[in-house]
Amino acid sequence: MTDKNRKHDTPKDKPERKNDKSSENGKKHQDELLDEGVEETFPASDPVSVRITK
Repeated sequence: MTDKNRKHDTPKDKPERKNDKSSENGKKHQDELLDEGVEETFPASDPVSVRITK
């Protein structure tokens, strides 16, 4: 069998390895987006103060 006829399948049981730097950059970017979202919604994240008077 020649290379032209051979199928080059990747094994499905092995996950594809990603570049460590790119995954670190992606995590850092996600953390920055999360921090920004928390800052933007900060007053809404405070619990409501309820006072019941009778």
